[in-house]
Amino acid sequence: MDKKTVALLVNATEQAGWIHEVAKWLSREHDFHVAALIVARDDEPDSTRALPWTRDPLGTVARLESRMLETRHRAQLEPRDLRASLPEQTPLFELDVQAGPGGRVASDPDQLQALMALRLDVVLVLGAPAVRGQFASLPTHGVWMPVHSDLKDQRDVEHAGFWEVYQRADHTTVKLWRLGATEQADELLDSRSFNTEVFWLKNRARALSLGNLMMFDMLSALAQPERRRQPASSLQIHTAMTRPRPAQWDGAAYLARQAWLASSMVLRRAMKRNVRWRIGMCPTGRQEVVTSDAAVLVPPKGRFFADPFVYTRDGQPYIFFEDYYFRERKGKISVATYIDGAFRFLGVVLDLPYHLSFPFIFEFEGGTYMVPETCGNRTIELWKCREFPLKWELHATLMNNISAVDTIVFPYGGRWWLFTNIDRTDGVSHCDELFAFHADRPDATVWTPHALNPIVNSPVKARNAGMIMTPEGTVIRCAQTQGFLHYGKGVSLNRIEVLTPQTYREADGPVHYPNFLRKPFASMHHWHHHGGHTVFDFAFME
Repeated sequence: MDKKTVALLVNATEQAGWIHEVAKWLSREHDFHVAALIVARDDEPDSTRALPWTRDPLGTVARLESRMLETRHRAQLEPRDLRASLPEQTPLFELDVQAGPGGRVASDPDQLQALMALRLDVVLVLGAPAVRGQFASLPTHGVWMPVHSDLKDQRDVEHAGFWEVYQRADHTTVKLWRLGATEQADELLDSRSFNTEVFWLKNRARALSLGNLMMFDMLSALAQPERRRQPASSLQIHTAMTRPRPAQWDGAAYLARQAWLASSMVLRRAMKRNVRWRIGMCPTGRQEVVTSDAAVLVPPKGRFFADPFVYTRDGQPYIFFEDYYFRERKGKISVATYIDGAFRFLGVVLDLPYHLSFPFIFEFEGGTYMVPETCGNRTIELWKCREFPLKWELHATLMNNISAVDTIVFPYGGRWWLFTNIDRTDGVSHCDELFAFHADRPDATVWTPHALNPIVNSPVKARNAGMIMTPEGTVIRCAQTQGFLHYGKGVSLNRIEVLTPQTYREADGPVHYPNFLRKPFASMHHWHHHGGHTVFDFAFME
């Protein structure tokens, strides 16, 4: 198969680390050939090359927050010669750019002719202003430009992610555009979101990472036609309003807000006020209703209970759940039952050297199996019950060397499916993308990825929160909804409508919020139903 030819358009050879990541990815992928590095020369002054604190009115904010960045995030922002990350023979082209009626346009016809001779498939505009006009139609599949905020003007890339933190937006949106001859002709290729971070520079680092992943996914789909992305229009999430370039007072107001936030967190800790999770159960037979009169399993001091799955055996409900020990700083899997209107704690089921949670239970060939979250071991493990409900043994390791959480395994359409949340950005968030895999058996050690992975890419409903399987075979995937500084803002119930190795569609269900608690910082992030019993978890400030 012929390689796809890609060119990078930048505003200088010195570029930030996130652009180097794109260059390195293209250089090592066998499906692509970096045909050129294009440097756009613009008469207008450029503000994207240096780090933001060198001359920006928000410099004080950036100087303070840069001290909290991890080494890898600092590397995303540090400029160095881009040619060091490209193959040695990559040609360098200069492109004269000037203002035109529809935006910036390439002004030298000879330069355009030389680029046309390269027969480019895609041009990626990275950290530079959009170039339109005739240049937009030069590559076969267009000129693509990631925009790391709701601000369409790429010159404001330095402030990507700022307004979402400033306005306490639940989510930050990153978009990938195919540029047209004019701005009105631009086409939105993809739009994804993530949970807004507490600090601006960390939020920008997440936006840069997600933008790169969007380009990688779209390029992979271009090289492999069977991987078709779903329309971008169905993925958009409105976040912060479009704003002009930040002014000095915005920096001062931002610092004031952050100081208030930090002081309130310190005060809560001093007062020993915490959000503690507990479990509720509604033995009503209604699978889509939770109420304030549910029976509650309250954890003892120093622990919390979360992620409950109910397994009904001989008419008796058994609730398996995450049993987190604050002193040990890790979770175990425990089980309780419900008899004569009261919970009865039966004991710890699994206690391993690493954190455990989300004990998903299912049956296969007469056996009872569990897929607990074992992300701390970088595995997805399958455990089999040897003596119900307390004795379990490791049956198989389904996946190795993977940062995955909240895995569900279920039969659908003649196959077994594994849905899990994998973090591909910076190792701290599993709430943004849902991946699907299929196999002939649930204990398979080789799983085939879904053609559209990630099948869901939105913090509104990507992360698994349990599931409901009706007697008629309907599968309802419960999903977490996250908010700004609010883990577990609510749970949505989304019915799977189409699931094949090439397609996926689920009907968006309403988000259920824990309003029935009437408590400050009320949270809920899990829901499961089996055998006429519905279990969920909830938390509030104590």
